[in-house]
Amino acid sequence: MTRSKPLVLTALAMFGVLAASTAPALADDGPADKPAAVKPLANLPLDQAAASPALLAAHDQVAGDWVDVAPGANGVAFVACPSGEVPTGGGGQTSAFRIFFTDSYPSGGYWVVRGTNTGNSTESIRATAVCTTP
Repeated sequence: MTRSKPLVLTALAMFGVLAASTAPALADDGPADKPAAVKPLANLPLDQAAASPALLAAHDQVAGDWVDVAPGANGVAFVACPSGEVPTGGGGQTSAFRIFFTDSYPSGGYWVVRGTNTGNSTESIRATAVCTTP
């Protein structure tokens, strides 16, 4: 029992030193050659009705057709955004875990994905996109 008391006191003392030494660091913006911490934007409206209509533009989610990819082969799938819209993001889906995406990118009004089938049977991929008016 006598041994545990000094250990507890040492641990409490170390905690006090650590807590005291980190307090000034919380208020510090860091070294002069590093950018300051990012501060939250104070003027953003919290109410959607008060937000700019441009910020509330519709974002359609679209999915393309499934494309078969033979074993050991590469395949390309794409999806078109609705007329007058452009992709702002995208990705794809696979039918199995043996097919891997090698590329995923926008091209004009389309989102394109490429995949490689490393399995022993035909698998499928398809592109998905999030579209909005430019």
